[in-house]
Amino acid sequence: MAHQDFEKYANEKPMNGLVADTYQEFFKKWINYKNNQLKVLDFGCGDGRYFEFFKQFFKEENIFGVEVSEIRAKRCKEKGWNNVYPIKKLEKLPFDDEYFDFVNFDQVVEHIPYEEIDFYFREFIRVSKKDGKLLLITPNYPIKRCYDFLNALLKWDFKRIFDDPTHVTHYNFKKLYLLLEQYFREIKLEPTGGFFYKLLSVKYNFFSHKIIGIGVK
Repeated sequence: MAHQDFEKYANEKPMNGLVADTYQEFFKKWINYKNNQLKVLDFGCGDGRYFEFFKQFFKEENIFGVEVSEIRAKRCKEKGWNNVYPIKKLEKLPFDDEYFDFVNFDQVVEHIPYEEIDFYFREFIRVSKKDGKLLLITPNYPIKRCYDFLNALLKWDFKRIFDDPTHVTHYNFKKLYLLLEQYFREIKLEPTGGFFYKLLSVKYNFFSHKIIGIGVK
């Protein structure tokens, strides 16, 4: 797992851009909490991209994050997000049972080896309340690689030809559904779109750049 050096990754790939419109639309459609007493966990919170967005729906003190990179956790703290905790690989989450109403899991599952994913989903179930929801996003393989080549040409950045070396598990709609159904009583998966997806008169999930979905405990 030497290629999964997440401190090096933190220095090479900042994660502090805007929250995508696709995410905001999906969140408002399927989550859209208005009760500011509810608690949210951003697992793999990166550099704190979702902090300001979540403050529209949750009290600041009820927004928690965990991050395997100490560099990224420090960046979150520097933004004023105090409830962020660095964690080790395969470390139990530092929260009580049934603590959270919502878990955010944006583009993290592909970084976790498949033989380790059960540990994390069992932790999500443990810390989630009854009817708690998990929202996740992941690249849609193999079409994701076509988007890499397209972006390499359009942005004249030929490093994009090579896949992200920290992506150790590749998901498509079927594989992701089979994973989620082991842990959640309700599942909803949707395409995020993308150039190839939009070209089609009949929409096929295969051509979506990414997958976005929720699981309900």
